[in-house]
Amino acid sequence: MNKPSFRMYVDENGNANLREDYTKNDNRFLCLTGVAMRLPTHNILEQELNNVKLHYFGSTEIILHRREIISGKPPFESLKDDYMRSCFNSDILKVMAQVEYRVISVLIDKKAHIDKYGMINARDPYALALEFLMQRYQYWLQRCCKVYGEVLGDILAEARGGHEDRITKETYSLIYEGKGYNRLRHADKYFSSKEIKLKKKRDNIAGLQFVDLISHPARRYILLQNDLANDIKSTSFEQKVVEILVEDKFCRDGNGKIKSYGTVCFP
Repeated sequence: MNKPSFRMYVDENGNANLREDYTKNDNRFLCLTGVAMRLPTHNILEQELNNVKLHYFGSTEIILHRREIISGKPPFESLKDDYMRSCFNSDILKVMAQVEYRVISVLIDKKAHIDKYGMINARDPYALALEFLMQRYQYWLQRCCKVYGEVLGDILAEARGGHEDRITKETYSLIYEGKGYNRLRHADKYFSSKEIKLKKKRDNIAGLQFVDLISHPARRYILLQNDLANDIKSTSFEQKVVEILVEDKFCRDGNGKIKSYGTVCFP
């Protein structure tokens, strides 16, 4: 196995179940978001997040998790104070703006997928999202090769459990081997491993915590750009995250186009 120069940290928003009540947007959409960066940059990110954790929560062992942060559940109860939350948000936004990384986010509209292909012919939404994500990541790595010379990347996602982890590993392997919906070609030239890396939340991986904070705003941006949801409750923090992503962090083509490069909406 070759050593990677880049790593993509992946977060899942939504679920892959096709048999859902699609009147609820939380059921209708599956979104996979990846944050890619050079491995030395992850060391910088880890230090920046540790500084924030120490300042607000007194420990670097705290695991940053969007839902718990929003609700102010322990260990984030200090954020129930408006001033503390405002300062915390500001510091997190500074990290998001200053660290060097790129974002690719893939949204699968499960309802539209079934409407177009039928339940029998509909493909697994998670497999589709992971394949689109790997494709765009490979495109980005190809561009990196032109700048840095030959480089390799890998992918690290959060472990979800025995059965789901097996599915994730099997899906990654099939895509790597070019057996997906749209064939991935020459993956061995750009990916350092035939296997996806999986780590648990408790492993305290900075990149996984970072993409957890970014994935929901990225999803929101895709939904709004594709007129798929006009009733999304926005917060000033989420909107500021979106602005950072659009200004500088989403992958894009040479003309600055984000759609189809940094974001994908299927079908």
